[in-house]
Parts: sequence; C-alpha cells; structure tokens
Amino acid sequence: FIMDNCEDLIPEYLNFVKGVVDSEDLPLNISREMLQQNKILKVIRKNLVKKCMELIEEISEDAENYKKFYEQFGKNLKLGIHEDSVNRKKISEFLRYHSNTSGDEPTSLKDYV
Repeated sequence: FIMDNCEDLIPEYLNFVKGVVDSEDLPLNISREMLQQNKILKVIRKNLVKKCMELIEEISEDAENYKKFYEQFGKNLKLGIHEDSVNRKKISEFLRYHSNTSGDEPTSLKDYV
C-alpha cells in the first residue's frame, strides 16, 4: 500500500518530517474507509510521533543545531502544543522564548525559571 500523503500517520504539526513507513501488518487490498478505521495505523502514528519527539530531543542537546532547527520549525512546535494534548508537556520543553535576561538568544522556560 503506497501513499504520498497520509494525514492519518503523522499529525499536521510534524508535516516537515519525511520518510517511508514499512509495515507487514497492513493488508495489501485495503480501501480508504477501512484504512481510516484500522487500529494498526493508530499504533504506527503513536510510534512515529514518539520517535519524532526523541529525535527533536536529541537535536535539542546541541544548542547550535537546535537554534537552526527552531528557526525553521518553531511554528510547527507551537502548533503542536494546541493539536497534541498527549505530548503537550514534552513539546513545551522544546519551545524557546525571547526574554530580557537572555539577550538575543531565545531561552527555554525551564532555563528561564
């Protein structure tokens, strides 16, 4: 089963993530309606989001790389706060804000407090 766009697999705020998902669990002859109700897709989505969170966390450990990443995809993460109630706490750790004490560099809420 091949799709270019599958909104069911990855949330909108992670639309910058590109890749291939290979699963032996999905049946070959499947209609769009059956695919929308498939529990396997929900598990795949959950695992993809979990992996994305892990990779973003890995990027955030290197301040210079994370600064570049955040400049490109910070708006997506802010959208994720509103869309993804399950991962809201995790996403909030990735957000950066400008403050009076941080100067030109954005700071995390954790570092600010």
